[in-house]
Amino acid sequence: MPVIGKRYLSVVSLSLGLFVASARTGQVSNQSEAITAETWTSLCIPFSEDAIASANLSQQEQSILPDLCYRPDLTPHVFRSEQDRGIPPGVDCNPIEWCDSYEHCTTVCERGSVVLDPSLQKAVSTQLELSRRLPLCYASLLGTHNSGISLADGYGNLDLAYQHYFRWISWVASEAYLQTNNQFLSLTDQMNLGVRIVELDTHFFDGDLRIAHCGGFHSNLDRLITAFNVLAKLLHHNIRWDSETIGCEPSLSSIPAAEQRTLLTAMQELAQWLAMNGKEFLIVFFDDQMDLASWDMVPILLNVTLSVFPIDTIFTPPELVLIGGVWPSMDELVARGKRVMFVSGADYGLAMNTVIFTKDGTVCGWREPPLRHFVGAPVCSVETNGTYPAEGATLNGQLYRVTTCELQYGPMNCDFIWGASNQPLLDEVSLPEVSRCGLNSPSPDSLTPARAAATIWTWADGHPYDPYSSQNQPLQLWMMLQDLLHSFFVGDDTKAECGAISTIDGRWRAVKCSTILPTACRGGGGEWQLATGVRGTCPPGYAWEVPHHAKENLQLQSLLKFNAGPPVEAAWLPVAGPQWNITWPAAA
Repeated sequence: MPVIGKRYLSVVSLSLGLFVASARTGQVSNQSEAITAETWTSLCIPFSEDAIASANLSQQEQSILPDLCYRPDLTPHVFRSEQDRGIPPGVDCNPIEWCDSYEHCTTVCERGSVVLDPSLQKAVSTQLELSRRLPLCYASLLGTHNSGISLADGYGNLDLAYQHYFRWISWVASEAYLQTNNQFLSLTDQMNLGVRIVELDTHFFDGDLRIAHCGGFHSNLDRLITAFNVLAKLLHHNIRWDSETIGCEPSLSSIPAAEQRTLLTAMQELAQWLAMNGKEFLIVFFDDQMDLASWDMVPILLNVTLSVFPIDTIFTPPELVLIGGVWPSMDELVARGKRVMFVSGADYGLAMNTVIFTKDGTVCGWREPPLRHFVGAPVCSVETNGTYPAEGATLNGQLYRVTTCELQYGPMNCDFIWGASNQPLLDEVSLPEVSRCGLNSPSPDSLTPARAAATIWTWADGHPYDPYSSQNQPLQLWMMLQDLLHSFFVGDDTKAECGAISTIDGRWRAVKCSTILPTACRGGGGEWQLATGVRGTCPPGYAWEVPHHAKENLQLQSLLKFNAGPPVEAAWLPVAGPQWNITWPAAA
């Protein structure tokens, strides 16, 4: 039994050597309550003997008491900040309350209610239409990391409460940050934002297959979770971080195990969305473990899958064999009645391969290199290295899925490394370069409309519906001036209803059809040529087509930039209002 009633100043002084600030600061509700190393020892006093006795702590729990400091200056009952972080800044949606069985709640976006700007919707639709026409191994499909671990479904619901506890733990900076949800928005909203590779972390516990973020033994994390649970007892808070449920020991999200959603309900959400979006095709990636085979749960996984998706709607491994192992396009699959395919991170062999693909080696050479190995334009490759010797140029027929993680466990990053950063991240800064190089599946955490907009390489912001929305762009100023001059001398009052690709940034914009520009002509091998004369007229061997994918768009932009003739501001593309539909192949 530990000694009770003494000040543990020597322990605290030793612990200060481990005092590491989180990579994300400024998240506490009151910055004046942040405790510095200089003031910690004077503020740290032990919990009273009465408080410890009433908490009914186990011997293991009592061993954590030297790490805890009673803070009489803090309010012990704060479960929610005045700045609820369930809805990310800038996201417009219908707010609702997600509450657990103990009525601890977070305000989140109602499923399917996130509002998208019409121009973003058009850009997402355009890029998906192009990707659906390409062989699957050459398609660029936005994904998300741990798609189902979303605050919209309660994962991370108690993060703010537990984050408050950091100020009572001697070896954690008081302003340290806790985030245990990878996503904020529902699966439905993620798919509305263009996600077509959905990752479901699948585990069996509490009598069912569930979507869960479960971890093995991590000494620092386990000690932190023990401290959380002891503090909850000492402060008489009716919460507990689940660390004992067999099959999920511990849960890596602050949500009770029994309240983590079932795989069945997640699959039903995907099926409902597909039923409302008849042209779309989904790839569902099970991030699962071999323990499903050890516990004979693979048949249950198949039963759940087939109870939601009829077998004739699933593209399966045997069907790939029947067509000679050549991957079709998603449009071709949908035309055959296929709407979804499933990929497993674990290889269960014959137990699953009639329905589910194995990730490694069977799906376009699926690889998951780290973002730090990515090289942007003009190289556009994932560097070759000893771990992934096959890595090379993007859109080379090998599927590269890159994920990054933004989870933070106080002083530990997503990989539970003390004091380490989660950088680099797929975010609003890195995604534009990744996307214009055509990486098959960038899969970030914390997807929002702004983050989805960072993956757009086709239509510029506001286009094609608001042609002058991108202020202070040289191309826009040039086109506005040309429009004014043409209108003054010729009297042309037509709308901007023809599409062009800009030399400046490679993005597409709506301009007046009377503007004088060359035509972008595509050769059969994806090479480009600029043609002058009547808009849409190309030389023999070339067709007036849009770029088929992001790298072709980049190559066309490069031609515009380094054109041997007079400077070129833009070139015509075969897209026009009011519908702005893609014509590919070009009409005869």
